[in-house]
Amino acid sequence: MPNVMASEEQANSEVPQTLEGWYVLHEVYRLNWPAWRSLPADRQTALAREASDWSVSPVEPKRGDSAVYSVISQKGDLMWIHYRPTPDDINAVELSFRQLGIYEFLEPAYSYFSVIEVSLYEVMAIAMKRLADRGLKPGTPEHESAKAEEMERQKAHLSERLYRKIPTQHYVCFYPMNKRRGEQVNWYALPLAERRAMMRSHGTIGHKYHEIVTQVIAGSTGLDDWEWGVSLHSDDAVTFKKLVYEMRFDPASALYAEFGPFYLGIRTDAVGLEALLQGHLPTPP
Repeated sequence: MPNVMASEEQANSEVPQTLEGWYVLHEVYRLNWPAWRSLPADRQTALAREASDWSVSPVEPKRGDSAVYSVISQKGDLMWIHYRPTPDDINAVELSFRQLGIYEFLEPAYSYFSVIEVSLYEVMAIAMKRLADRGLKPGTPEHESAKAEEMERQKAHLSERLYRKIPTQHYVCFYPMNKRRGEQVNWYALPLAERRAMMRSHGTIGHKYHEIVTQVIAGSTGLDDWEWGVSLHSDDAVTFKKLVYEMRFDPASALYAEFGPFYLGIRTDAVGLEALLQGHLPTPP
């Protein structure tokens, strides 16, 4: 006998559309400090300078961006974030980095591959509100025509989020996450309207922090182990705690979110990277 309930859930569970931009790679490394410190001073300086020079060259590629961070905690020492147009470009950066002398002293600690995305949940919500404000009734030819025009207008505004530079704030907080699909609750079985309403509420919380936190959402379903990679950038690290904590009380997170490991980094530049490899705190770029 067919599962009528399952069929109804599948019929109501429309797949939301997304727009994609830069591909993103987060790479975290541990430095083998004993081996590094045992090097002669001139060799250490030469390798640090080579790594510093390399960090400058991919920072301003023709298309994309790169940044380096000092990782807080024993989860790692250094984290590079790269934005590039294609997976091939991301892999080219990886291969280039592995040719450096310092790579002999680095141990991979974590990596995550994803692509910056914007869900059309919020685009649709904005478009529908504007149409309602104009008094257009859903289902009418005028409404459908105006909706198509409004959606295209909203999409055009999203390019700066999809193809942006890496935010320049002093700190970054990165973590992967999933939406639950277990026995008790299943995000993917919810009707689109219900998912859209919860994401609108979720987005309202994030908007409260938009002046002090820059949020970059990257999709990774089919690309890596989790479904999204989230990067929060701010000049005040405690803001990450407040934002994530508040969001966990929102139904979209309280009922349906699963979080992976969190990585906190301090942004540095090429000069700061040399200092860091000498055991000094990085200076703001």
